[in-house]
Amino acid sequence: MQAQAIEQTIRAFIEEQFLIDYDEDFPEDSNLFKEGVMDSFGYVQLCRFLEQEYDFRFSEAEMTANVLVSLTQIRDFIVAKLKARAGA
Repeated sequence: MQAQAIEQTIRAFIEEQFLIDYDEDFPEDSNLFKEGVMDSFGYVQLCRFLEQEYDFRFSEAEMTANVLVSLTQIRDFIVAKLKARAGA
């Protein structure tokens, strides 16, 4: 799966779930926690969505490593995880 398709899927989820629009005022590398868009409950919802969408489970270390704070970080994490699973 291509990074662009992954980003579009995650973007659509975030925009719908958290009622935001990514644009020049809210770029894709915005920290969702610091901007007040996502709280811990939303983070759990996001993680559950990602697990279901891409058929994997987060380890405890992955969930608490605080790497999933922006769309770009989320996309990069998912791409890397899918590549690792595929053995690439």
